[in-house]
Amino acid sequence: MWVSTSMWGFAILETFHIIGLTIVLGTIFVINLTVLGVGTRQPADQLARELAPWTIAGLLVMMGSGVPMFMSSAVGYAGSVPFLIKMTLLTSAIILQVAIHRVPHMYDGTALGRLAACLSLVCWFGVAYAGRAISFEILFGA
Repeated sequence: MWVSTSMWGFAILETFHIIGLTIVLGTIFVINLTVLGVGTRQPADQLARELAPWTIAGLLVMMGSGVPMFMSSAVGYAGSVPFLIKMTLLTSAIILQVAIHRVPHMYDGTALGRLAACLSLVCWFGVAYAGRAISFEILFGA
């Protein structure tokens, strides 16, 4: 209720939400580019272990701010196509990233690992784009 009635509540939550997304995208981007053979010469599995606390923290910030934003207008978001796309891509991105992390040799640059890294990047950036589309849908009723 506070979010939907407060003048600044939603904006503050959205700021934290975007900060969390930026942290997640940054860490995932670096890890997946490493799997693709671009960037750091550090082994991808080691890099993923070192960045995991940052990725998890960013994800928790995203969820901790996203849930109250959703709850402020749950009925509106439930019928929003960009929101449904965002949630589908978010679920897919998390599943892909966990698979890359848990399946042996996915960080070794195998064809399957590279495919998963590419799909993961598409999903994570799709989450960001779909999130942006939600605000355009709200503003312009598109």
